Amino acid sequence: MRVQLDRFEDNGMAVLLLYPHGRKCFDVPRELLPEDARAGDVFEVGFARDRRETERMAAENESLLDELLGRDG
Repeated sequence: MRVQLDRFEDNGMAVLLLYPHGRKCFDVPRELLPEDARAGDVFEVGFARDRRETERMAAENESLLDELLGRDG
């Protein structure tokens, strides 16, 4: 997936547009972008599922739910 940096906001966020059509936009913290990023720059971004962390969080959530409901684990 590619995005284009549209602008920086005063609140420390960067506005990114899906590239090349720009019909959808979203904000990300400025510090996630390279220091020399400028409006108009195009970036390649991707998502990778972290299965181990997903499973760890699911187990933690289940444990917390058991605690809240008074269930023995």
